[in-house]
Amino acid sequence: MVENTNKDFKEKYVRSVIKLGNSHAITFPQDWTKEAKLKEKSEVTIYPIDESSIVIKTGDKEKQKTVLNISLEWSIDLIKQALISAFKLDVNEIYIQLSKKNQDEIFDLLTQLRGEMIGMDFKELQDTNQFLVYFLTDTSKKTFKDVLMELINTFRRIINNVIGGKNKKNNELLLAEIDRKYSLGRRILITGLSDYPVSKSYRNLPVIQFLGNRVVLIYVRDFINESLNLQYFPSNVIQKYSDLLIKIPKLLIDIVNDYDNINLKTISEFYNELNNLNSIFSKIKLGETFEELELRNSIKYFLNSFQNFFDIGMTRLIETEVGMV
Repeated sequence: MVENTNKDFKEKYVRSVIKLGNSHAITFPQDWTKEAKLKEKSEVTIYPIDESSIVIKTGDKEKQKTVLNISLEWSIDLIKQALISAFKLDVNEIYIQLSKKNQDEIFDLLTQLRGEMIGMDFKELQDTNQFLVYFLTDTSKKTFKDVLMELINTFRRIINNVIGGKNKKNNELLLAEIDRKYSLGRRILITGLSDYPVSKSYRNLPVIQFLGNRVVLIYVRDFINESLNLQYFPSNVIQKYSDLLIKIPKLLIDIVNDYDNINLKTISEFYNELNNLNSIFSKIKLGETFEELELRNSIKYFLNSFQNFFDIGMTRLIETEVGMV
């Protein structure tokens, strides 16, 4: 017999088999569990020896994360093959460096491959000018805020393309991408409804916070739909309003970044910036063309819609102040 070198352990433990659903289970001794650092949902490996013997081992050390970095020197064909190979090898994360020249091309490639590789997803990292590609099977790992940010980044990309003269007609990949993200946002909202705090005075009505999130999602989608029409305006008209157009997605990004931290400071900053955008807009003298009048109507739509974000922010601020959440 192998000598037990741990004085805290008994030579043997006796446990009764218990029925658990359609399976059977045994409990582990508390002292051994503590030494083995087992917690709820920890994994153990069971090795059958014969009909009356098994060996149980605690899980191996956490598998080291595998990361692939793809630089600007990689061609689009090499990137495609690298992603396919990384998928086969179960690589955890792939970082693809971007430039203004290849950004749209890589975006289209990733959108296409996501439809072909089950569990593949990606997001843009603005701070580092990279796309992060990863593989998962559980879409619930995405938060509602993540989905909103991805939709807003799509909106920002459309605006930048219009200003830069790189108008891409309503291609199927882009529209499919928007629909997928919007549908994912709705699923997250619906499945997570039970997690929202219920306002004390309105127990029998839908939760205010849930309704606010739903309105935000709808308006971000509507912002995108409106921006798709901008690609049909003459470039000289777009350039006249380019500085203002760039600020619109930036304000959306600021709103979502403060989404879980709405207080007097953040709501005041948003309100001041919205007033600033309205002031800039009012100072741009209207030209005589019909196209410019239509463009101004689109911009008015964006600015007026921001009022809904302000209303939602104030509602959440008051909910917090009076202790309803």
